[in-house]
Amino acid sequence: MAAAATASILALAACGSSSSSELADIKVTPAKDASTAPEVSIDAPFLTEKDEAVNVVKGEGAEINPGDTIQVKSGLYKTIDGKLTNENFTGQAAPMVLDDQFKQTMPSLYNVLIDGHVGDWVAYSAIESVDANGAQKTPEPGSRAERIIVMTIEGTTPASSKLSEEETAKLKKEGKLPTVSFKDKQPTINIPKDVEAPKGLVVDVLEQGTKGEAATETSTVKAKYLGVTYADGKKFDGNFDADATQFGLNQVIKGWTQGLTGLKAGSKVMLTIPADLAYGDSSTGGSPTGTLVFYVELTEVSAAAG
Repeated sequence: MAAAATASILALAACGSSSSSELADIKVTPAKDASTAPEVSIDAPFLTEKDEAVNVVKGEGAEINPGDTIQVKSGLYKTIDGKLTNENFTGQAAPMVLDDQFKQTMPSLYNVLIDGHVGDWVAYSAIESVDANGAQKTPEPGSRAERIIVMTIEGTTPASSKLSEEETAKLKKEGKLPTVSFKDKQPTINIPKDVEAPKGLVVDVLEQGTKGEAATETSTVKAKYLGVTYADGKKFDGNFDADATQFGLNQVIKGWTQGLTGLKAGSKVMLTIPADLAYGDSSTGGSPTGTLVFYVELTEVSAAAG
């Protein structure tokens, strides 16, 4: 249910932001325990052409900041009659990453969430902006919100940061970092046994490159790489059987952008990337989940990506 609720939220896109006393008038009475849904009172039919979010109950927990991963419980209510159609109030809270993509997709909701606290209850009305196949579309003029999402913030986890060189060296000395070995020029990534994944982005530079300029977060680079999941060491991607792949460092997961910035062509590096700097903990479109590990050979660094 948690995954379904998150998917329903992320299927809605934003078209603007403005305040609404009507949305603010939605009444939420939180339940006394986690096995009961809250009481939500919506004056239906709720007719609005606005995409907006309003904090209807103030929480007193930790502050929420850009980049955080928040844990959310939510319910979907029909605007026509105010009835609940789907919910995960009584199930597992779903993670949502407040990153740039979220900001671009749902700016009104993003702005309310990053100005909030754990314990907040937020009402969000949105105009549908995906077609039957799930593709983005521009809402027709006069389109109305068909659903209102009421959500509560159960917790927040700060965005992962890059470990210092000293922290990385300490973990490496203790044998707590993945390593790479080769056979017939093909790399194999070895995950340390019975060791939890590091709490942050680890950039373990095995060999410093010396060619040309150092990569910036907008550079175009070419690289050979192998990727595995930390949990089981299984390969999910790689190109050592093909040519080096070219890509912009502003077009990949944050762990790659942050991990390769500052390196020159010729560098060889192990990247251990936490979920929030990769593809998250919930699978979408077949992407790997959890902490990921990459062995990367940076073969070329060129001008900034367009």
